[in-house]
Amino acid sequence: MRVSYVCKLFGAVLAQHERIPEELTKFRYFAERDKDGWGLAHYKGNHLLITKSTRSALLDRKYVTAVKKVEGPLIVAHLRFMTRGNLRKVNTHPFTFDKYVFAHNGTVDISSLADYLRGKYKKLKGTTDSEVLFHFLIQSMEKYGNFMGLRKAVKEISKVARERHVTSINFLMSDGMYLYAYKRVYRGPNNLFYNNKKGFYKSILFASRPMDEGWTEMENGEFLMIDSRDLSMVKTFIRE
Repeated sequence: MRVSYVCKLFGAVLAQHERIPEELTKFRYFAERDKDGWGLAHYKGNHLLITKSTRSALLDRKYVTAVKKVEGPLIVAHLRFMTRGNLRKVNTHPFTFDKYVFAHNGTVDISSLADYLRGKYKKLKGTTDSEVLFHFLIQSMEKYGNFMGLRKAVKEISKVARERHVTSINFLMSDGMYLYAYKRVYRGPNNLFYNNKKGFYKSILFASRPMDEGWTEMENGEFLMIDSRDLSMVKTFIRE
């Protein structure tokens, strides 16, 4: 398998009272080249908790400490390989907006999307294309509903991709109840896999690279929605 030096994603939906998956600890070893910071978000009840660092997860003991503090059932983590925006915590994924958390890998033409943002969605904390993409998606979701909003936003981005620089819009997003995973690669080595673990420790995991056996590569345009209450999965496709 080709090793890609791009941002890495990790997500997990855990059954109630399940232990934190060991894959979350192993995830830091993907920072061999993705050394421009890390972020780890999880929900505790209705509260969204997040820890970020601009150091490599391989060298930062705070990553191990943050993992030990995680409580399920929804987890989103990210290792950054910097392409847009400077090295600051506000530019480190995952990003948050109200109840939502979001992590992305790929590159998006920032000017083409920023022009569409209105009102509160124009208020960005950092300078990355990923945060602009996040606000663009949320703006559409809150206007048209979660799935229809995502569909409309992705179709608009696809128009931009044909004319401007867009590598992929692979992302993991959560609203505290559902985890949304989407893979759309236009060019480049970005990827996204999932693992539906049905053994003693039940969970559904997502990662940019498989960590062991049992991982399934998502198809281009595939969209998965996981309900944290019962780990039920809805699978569909969002394509232009």
